[in-house]
Amino acid sequence: MKQQWVLRLPVENVATLGHLRLIPGIQVAESPSHLWLRGSQMDERLSRLLRSIPDGEIFTLMEEQQLVPAGKHVPQGYLPTGEWTPIQAWYSVQLEKSSLAGISTERIALELKRSQTTQPANVVVTSLVQLSEFVSHCAQVRLAPLLYVVDAQQRAVIYGSPLPPIEGTHFCESKGVAVEAGWTWTPPVNAEVLRDLFQLSKGDLVLLHSDQSREVIRADQFVRLSRSSVRLSLQQFVKTSEPNF
Repeated sequence: MKQQWVLRLPVENVATLGHLRLIPGIQVAESPSHLWLRGSQMDERLSRLLRSIPDGEIFTLMEEQQLVPAGKHVPQGYLPTGEWTPIQAWYSVQLEKSSLAGISTERIALELKRSQTTQPANVVVTSLVQLSEFVSHCAQVRLAPLLYVVDAQQRAVIYGSPLPPIEGTHFCESKGVAVEAGWTWTPPVNAEVLRDLFQLSKGDLVLLHSDQSREVIRADQFVRLSRSSVRLSLQQFVKTSEPNF
């Protein structure tokens, strides 16, 4: 059986984990004040990287989830229980630039008109602040089916079903084409035609606004919605705005 290692570091040191993101097999969990990493593979390069992380503490994970500090023999506490996420997925939520979607407002050849039919919405554009207030009081199981992305203006686009009861502009999506609720496009071509027109790939989303503008969001810009990802997205904006005060 392979020996597992564990790393504990203060949550504010999240930015120091970027160089670990592409190493396979590493998982991340969160507690109120710390981030926890674990893995079952260890070589000289990884050991050097882990030891270079400021305020990081390395442990060996023993039976019954006991933690033994590196270089010692006596257990010191237990590995906390929690949700473990592969670092590739977890870290992209926090810091990867693609999570701040570039928004296009180019005009489209199609025109939108008022729709005579009603369809359920599965996309909503709201603010990051409103999203943060919602997720802080929502169970993670309720958030699990949803994807989201944040742009440079702190707008949040939430994609999935059922949508949260949150204020914003709602859209009805089919095959990656989302039209503002209460509207439809003319001429009434199939959504597949629009996919080709906007050159959408699997997982991409185009938002068609009632003012005739569009926004294209690529699949790799969306991440899973969770309390931790939203909290860290807010922290990113706080950090970037601090020098301007």
